[in-house]
Amino acid sequence: MDDALALRPTLAAWLAEYDEIENDYIQRLRALGIEFAKPHACDARVARLRAELAANGACMRNAGASICSGALSSACVACTGDRGSKTFFLSLACNRSCYFCFNSNQAGSEHLRRMNEHWRAEVDAYFDSIGGPENATHIGLTGGEPLLHAQQAVEFVAYVHHRAPQTHIRLYTAGDFLTEDVLECLREAGLSELRLSVKLDVADTPEESRATIDDAVRKMALVKRFIPQAMVEMPVIPGTKEAMELLLCELDAVGAWGINLLEFGYPFNDWGEFSRRGFKAKNPPYPVLYNWNYAGGLPIDESEALALELVQFAMRKGLGLGVHYCSLENKNRDQVITQNRAFHPNEALYAQDEGDFFFKTLKVFDIDIEIAYRALALAGEEGLCEREGECLLMHPSCFERLRSLPVCVALSYNVVEQRDDGIVLREVKLERVMNDLAHDKAQWAVKASAWELAALSLKYPIATLVDAVASGEWADAAREITANLGVDLPPSFDAESSLARESLEQEGGLERLKTEATRLFIGAPHAACSPYEGVRRSLCTGAQPLLFVNRYAMEVERFCKSCGLSRPQGTNEPLDHVATECELLERLAFSVASGAEVADGAWELPGGSAEAAYGQFVDEHAGVWFKEFADSLATTAEHPFYRAVAMYLAAIS
Repeated sequence: MDDALALRPTLAAWLAEYDEIENDYIQRLRALGIEFAKPHACDARVARLRAELAANGACMRNAGASICSGALSSACVACTGDRGSKTFFLSLACNRSCYFCFNSNQAGSEHLRRMNEHWRAEVDAYFDSIGGPENATHIGLTGGEPLLHAQQAVEFVAYVHHRAPQTHIRLYTAGDFLTEDVLECLREAGLSELRLSVKLDVADTPEESRATIDDAVRKMALVKRFIPQAMVEMPVIPGTKEAMELLLCELDAVGAWGINLLEFGYPFNDWGEFSRRGFKAKNPPYPVLYNWNYAGGLPIDESEALALELVQFAMRKGLGLGVHYCSLENKNRDQVITQNRAFHPNEALYAQDEGDFFFKTLKVFDIDIEIAYRALALAGEEGLCEREGECLLMHPSCFERLRSLPVCVALSYNVVEQRDDGIVLREVKLERVMNDLAHDKAQWAVKASAWELAALSLKYPIATLVDAVASGEWADAAREITANLGVDLPPSFDAESSLARESLEQEGGLERLKTEATRLFIGAPHAACSPYEGVRRSLCTGAQPLLFVNRYAMEVERFCKSCGLSRPQGTNEPLDHVATECELLERLAFSVASGAEVADGAWELPGGSAEAAYGQFVDEHAGVWFKEFADSLATTAEHPFYRAVAMYLAAIS
């Protein structure tokens, strides 16, 4: 627990309770054999991709749960919050048996495989529930495979079109029963849109993937002749990037209207098929843990990242078809907005988020209640807060008044539930939100972590470093740190870090890394890439590159000593070594983040503070030569690990 929460035991207890609920949920699923990824394994990668897509003009909907480039079906827009939008099925029967199908999650799925003879009554009942067929906007027909009952499917489309001619009608199919006659009948019945399901699999051979793509393109060309909006809707399965990129290009070439890229989900059936393919569930599965009605199950890790990369690919290639990423989280948005229509809580305290549709309020606890209340009262905004039990509730707009105050603010997520005893507002998540002071300190903590990783990477290799690289933790840390700093690693970083991992997983990895470090940084007789500031900067100015006694080395030594950092006992290493300078920056950044003194003695920090000293050292030393050193390391390194280190150092410098 950090110091701030130690002073706020009530807030700490509530946050711990929500963490425990989430941990217990995941542990119960693990006990069933479901494998989870490391917590937040893809978060940094996804955040970077989202930021890049937004910057390049992608349409970000529902707080980023839905992202598209180009045309988007109006049915997708209506999917969240449009009471005139509904999807029906005639039967769950299907001629295929996909391992990831979530129809098995439907209550009474066996019974529902039989033809529903009462579908007209269900359509009529729906029209009545929305005040008449004139209020219907979008109607879908799904399955199973609706074209197993092609005649009834045509009759369904015709019936809906007759009763509500203004309605956009769509049909989902795997396409196995598509013929010119069926498509002609569907067009005449009033079908507006057809969504073709394509089944690529990471377990397929390249030849099998090619055959699947060719079949999909052939069917799409056929559908386009009859239906105005001919598109594909399919899950994005990790490991299928090459095949998916080819599919996008082929669909674009044949003139497909668009493609919906669905986040891949596990439907709580046989985990063995998922495990066999190396998949893991996303951890945590959702931003908000709740009783979600959507039967799609648990999102699979890495599916979202690949889907975003495919949207990015389509934009970069300038493809004409619309490309839409629809997350499993996006499916939950409709449930939230639908439930929250039933009741609106006190508008002075709650606001409905326009992105995820939860009712939200701010909370402060313990010592912060009085501070926050006085600040709002002084601003004449005491009407926007109210004491409730052990906390003070405040309208989300009050956060601006609290930004510069030393308080811990929590954001409360709430959803309306209809129970036997009436309507209740249920809190489903509580999370800390950063005010300016907290955010600033958090960024300094990230900087400290960035330099700590750089120092470890550039010291003489030890077993701890090799283990971190071989397990993938080193590369994950580098990606997370750079994402939080808002800087980019080059595309080749992933390839080099993967090669480094493969090399160091093998026996003798530590010795290989030591040999390369010796060649690069020590040399016999000369280092291939000197790690000393004084040597490198002296060479640039034409001066003789002597250790210890050059101008730059002496400046660094004086600076380090003024910050309480001296040469480790028993060593004679110059302090202008790149790893030591990284350690100094780590020390100063950590001091700012924690508010602690840099050293126990009465040291006179350059500039009078750790923050000022950090800025001065970057301006006068690290910022002058680190990038040049990183460029040199990238070209002279023979081991992929040091090429990856060079990219990382250049990114954070």
